[in-house]
Amino acid sequence: MIKRDILAKIMPWVGKEKILVLKGSRQVGKTTLLRQIESEIKGCQQTAVVAYLSADDLDNRRFFQSPDALELYLRQRYGFPGNFIYLMIDEFQAIPNAGIFLKNLFDRNKKNVQFIVSGSSSLEITKNTEFLTGRALNFMIERVSFFEYFKYIQNLDIEVLSIEREKELRLFYDTYPQKLEMAFGEYLKFGGYPEVATTSAVDDKKLILSSISKTYIEKDIINFLKVENVAGFNSLLKLLAEQSGKLVNKNELSNTLSMSINTVKKYAEFLSGTYVVNFLKPFSSNLRIEITKMPKVYILDLGLRNYLLDSWNSETVSGDGDAVENFVYLTLLARRDAESIRFYRTIGGAEIDFLLEENDGSLTSCEVKYREKISGIPTAMKNAKERYPQKIKRQIIITKRTLLIDKDVWFIPAVLLPFVKW
Repeated sequence: MIKRDILAKIMPWVGKEKILVLKGSRQVGKTTLLRQIESEIKGCQQTAVVAYLSADDLDNRRFFQSPDALELYLRQRYGFPGNFIYLMIDEFQAIPNAGIFLKNLFDRNKKNVQFIVSGSSSLEITKNTEFLTGRALNFMIERVSFFEYFKYIQNLDIEVLSIEREKELRLFYDTYPQKLEMAFGEYLKFGGYPEVATTSAVDDKKLILSSISKTYIEKDIINFLKVENVAGFNSLLKLLAEQSGKLVNKNELSNTLSMSINTVKKYAEFLSGTYVVNFLKPFSSNLRIEITKMPKVYILDLGLRNYLLDSWNSETVSGDGDAVENFVYLTLLARRDAESIRFYRTIGGAEIDFLLEENDGSLTSCEVKYREKISGIPTAMKNAKERYPQKIKRQIIITKRTLLIDKDVWFIPAVLLPFVKW
């Protein structure tokens, strides 16, 4: 089982008067994480009472008819309210009026029950958690990161190293070069869904990715979001996979797909709201110079991207600059809030892949140059630094193998980025 780093952030809130909401795509390991939380709880409190229900299960729907029905179940099955109960509800967005349902239960029972719930649709979660303001804490559960994946397959206990610890970074990189490159190639090809990452056979990995895609379409898109034009939805998803790392013009997508612009926008919102793609917003300070409207798109799992594109050739994937840029985005996303990541592009076409807003208000520019030889700082980064000398404090160039730390300019191999913090 892959140890998830998010667990260390969740556990301090277990036992507190808070609803814990674990949100993320289907098949990213939310159910497994709930079980790990249960194990941690029972490891500390051997007599702890932990109840688990899936709101997605037809057999459990009777328990979610009303707060009274669920309380009756807890009383008959778990000795409620005499016993304090950790109640885990998987896919809670399937509960009718889930937000009000949980609010009423929490307000009535917060001294006797802690609710730990998971959900796979941010559209429904956001709508429902509006009722839980001040009562809930949200935790984003991503696919397995490359950092977690490498630790798992090598059975290593590794820490993320500060950029100031250059000697240790270099020692780590020089110690595991072949293992890092092999793992990197596998991750670029098959991504970070936990079941895929823990499966050895290539054909089985592909089969699991196919199953994940079909389950997503069936459960989230057809049954839950009631999308009728499934063929059009699939075509849009494949087009976005092809455009990973590129600007998205929804009017062009509308024309290409012979689909209304409103439908394109709605389906794009569904894809974002079910954690399949992210639309990266541009940084804008000078409206006359910088593009401020069109976003870039990234697929939130590289294996799913390759499944959609039917692209499995190892050499092609590992040399695919778009795939590597997508990998860098996912690595950044694993460490920081999505809203702190932007891209920079001028009307003249000069572009920086990522512009990161730091906690102190400064900016870090990050450009992917995945090639053997690096000829220095890219021109677009130099120009942006000149334009915003007080804002841009550091520059990161993501390389193929070059590792060089020179004051506030860092050349970091893509495969090493997940092991670096600043």
